[in-house]
Amino acid sequence: MNISKNKIKYLKSLHRKKFRQKYDNFILEGDKMTRELLDAPDHPISGLYALEEWLSANPKIQQLPPENVFTVTPAELSQISTLTTPNQVLATVQLPHPVFDISWLHTHWTFYLDNIQDPGNMGTILRIADWFGLEWVCGSPGCVEVFNPKVVQASMGAILRVKFAELELSDFTADLKEMPILGASMEGQNIYQARLPSRGLIVIGNEGQGISENVKDFITNYIAIPRHPKGGAESLNAGVSAGIIAALVVGAQLKGPA
Repeated sequence: MNISKNKIKYLKSLHRKKFRQKYDNFILEGDKMTRELLDAPDHPISGLYALEEWLSANPKIQQLPPENVFTVTPAELSQISTLTTPNQVLATVQLPHPVFDISWLHTHWTFYLDNIQDPGNMGTILRIADWFGLEWVCGSPGCVEVFNPKVVQASMGAILRVKFAELELSDFTADLKEMPILGASMEGQNIYQARLPSRGLIVIGNEGQGISENVKDFITNYIAIPRHPKGGAESLNAGVSAGIIAALVVGAQLKGPA
């Protein structure tokens, strides 16, 4: 099926958050992620827009209703894409609405992102969570939207496997009692020397301001990634810090008691 001007207008509207919320759809782009999407039954595809050669090379599109598959020209793909260099195919996907059960934290590690603003950091942290088997990532209402196209691209497909819950810790004060909540801070305890619990929250603060005051009230222990004596970098960004901390806490969990 060919694409109409109204459909192009609709797809361009999904570049903006208010229309993603209005239509309950987000955009996912590129050959690799779209092929992963075709194998992800939990994420209904509402539309697929691709170059003719891509459609011919991917027989799995036959599982979609024909009216949801559109052949586009390179010029049309450029119009609807959020990328500087469009990559063969774009899909619109129904927004997921998973329900987070706070009791999950009693047996698992989860990130809590406190006002993370950079889409690259958000996508990277989702990818890290996917790598280390963290099924959920939680974040404050001040975080960048996880279905922002730049976040989706940076997640490299993790957006299809990691669930995100937006919440305020203050709404779960009673549930968080005796819960290990580790705050990443340059003034914290050396993480290489810390006795790490087997579950809880890892709080990653805002890129410029760190952990906000209202979240600090919940921190049970601050941890730091020490800089090597020969190191000259001023700091690590949120995504890098999250990756190092996840590797250490999950590694300690897998290793078990000494």
